[in-house]
Amino acid sequence: MYDLAILGGNVVSSDSLEVADVLIKDGIVARVQPVEEGGGTGRAGVRAEREVDARGMLVMPGVIDPHVHFGLRSRGTVTADDFASGTRCAAAGGVTTVIDYADHLPNMTLLQCANERLSEIRPQAAVDYAVHQNLIRLDPDSGDQLAELRGAGIGSVKVFTTYKDVGYMLKGGDLEALLREAKRHDVLVTVHAEDDAVLERARTRLEAAGRVSPAHHGESRPAEAEERAARQVIAAAEAAGTPVYFVHVSTRGAIEAIAEARRGGQPVLAETCPHYLLLNEGRYAGADARLFIMSPPLRTPADQDALWGAVAAGDVDTFSTDHCAFTPGQKALGRFCFDTLPGIPGVQTLLPLVYTYGVAAGIITAGQMVKMMCENPARLFGLSCRKGRIAPGLDADIVLLDTAARHRLSGAELLSKAGYTPYEGMEVACEVREVYLRGNLVAERGRFCGACGAGEFVRASA
Repeated sequence: MYDLAILGGNVVSSDSLEVADVLIKDGIVARVQPVEEGGGTGRAGVRAEREVDARGMLVMPGVIDPHVHFGLRSRGTVTADDFASGTRCAAAGGVTTVIDYADHLPNMTLLQCANERLSEIRPQAAVDYAVHQNLIRLDPDSGDQLAELRGAGIGSVKVFTTYKDVGYMLKGGDLEALLREAKRHDVLVTVHAEDDAVLERARTRLEAAGRVSPAHHGESRPAEAEERAARQVIAAAEAAGTPVYFVHVSTRGAIEAIAEARRGGQPVLAETCPHYLLLNEGRYAGADARLFIMSPPLRTPADQDALWGAVAAGDVDTFSTDHCAFTPGQKALGRFCFDTLPGIPGVQTLLPLVYTYGVAAGIITAGQMVKMMCENPARLFGLSCRKGRIAPGLDADIVLLDTAARHRLSGAELLSKAGYTPYEGMEVACEVREVYLRGNLVAERGRFCGACGAGEFVRASA
C-alpha cells in the first residue's frame, strides 16, 4: 500500500505535461502512472493511506529557491525572518528547498564556516536546505579547503565584486585564481556582479550634490556597474575554462553580455528575481522608497523587457527571490540610500508571480517554469539526485497549483515577519493549494502545517 496517492492531476516536467497519478511511499515517489483519457480518480489497483484528488490542477515538483538570506546579520541587526519563519514562508509558497549562505568568518576554514551555518539552520528549518559558502579571501590552502568543502556536499561558493568597504570584495587577481581552483575541484562560483569603482564614483557624485535620500538608490548603483562587472567576470571565467553563475541579474547590459557569451559556447549561467521583472525604479519616487531598496536596485522598464526576453529565450537559468526581509521599522533606521538596510521579502510569492506573469501571460510555458524553478537549480547545485523532478526514486516534494484561483497579494496575509510585501495588491492567477515535503503535507492554502526542524540538509552530489 502507498502512503499517499495524488490522483488525476496535470503532472508537469520540462518536456511533458500528462494527466497522471503520483504514488508515494516512505517519502519517495514510487510511481508516476499515466491516466487513460476519461479516467477518474482512484484507479484500479491503487491503494493508499491517503488519496488526494488533483484533477484540474498542475502537479509540479517542489520549487527550489537558490538564493535566500534567513537569519542574516547585517549592519548591527538581523533580518526579520530567521530560518524558522523564513522556511515557513517558503513552504506556504510551494518552495520545498532553499539555498542560503554561510559567512566566511575569520580564522576558520570554508568547511568550518559552512558547518557553523548548518548547525544554526538544522533545528529551525521547515523545508530542506543547502548552503552556498561565501568566499571573501584566498588563503594559502584555499584549494585544499575547496576540496574539503566539496567532499562535504557543498558545491558552490559566492564572491562579490563590490562591498570593498566591508571586506567582502574579492580582488580581480584572486578571482581569477579562485576560478582556476574551482574548476579543479568541481565547485561552481556564483557572483554578485557590480563594479566597485563605478559605485564609488556614483556615491561621490551624489554626496557632492546632496542627492542621498532613499529616492536616489537607483542612481547610487547604476546599471553600468553591473554590466562592467559581468563582462570582466565572463572574461576571467573564459580564461579559466570554468562555468560561472551570476546571481540576481537586473540589467539589460548584463543579460546581453551573458547571452552573448552563451551564444559563443561559454557556460555562463544567470539567475534573476521577480522584483526585477515586475517592479521598476519608479518605486523610488514614493514615500515608501525604503521598502523597495535592495542591491542591485530596481531598474527601468527597458531592463525589464530585456530580462523577460532573455527568460523567454532560455538565457536565464533560474528564478530566485534573494529573500532578505526587514520590517518597515528596520528600514526606517536608515536616513539615506546608503545606510538603509537592503533587501525585501519574496520567498512565499515566487511561484504565484512566476506562474501569473510568466506562464499565464504566455511568455513561458509551464514546462519552462518547472525547468527554471525546479530542474535547473537542482542540476546546477548538485541536488538532482533527490530534487527537481517528479520521478520514481526522488523525494516526493510536490506542489498542487490551482490555476483557476484568483486573488490579490496582501502582506497582512503572508507569513513573513517583515509584515509587508513589495507586491501589495498585485493579482495572481493561481493558488498554492497543497505542498508536500518528502510526502508530508507542510502547507495548505497559505497555511503552514509542517514542523520546524523537519527540514534536511541536501548534499550536493558529484
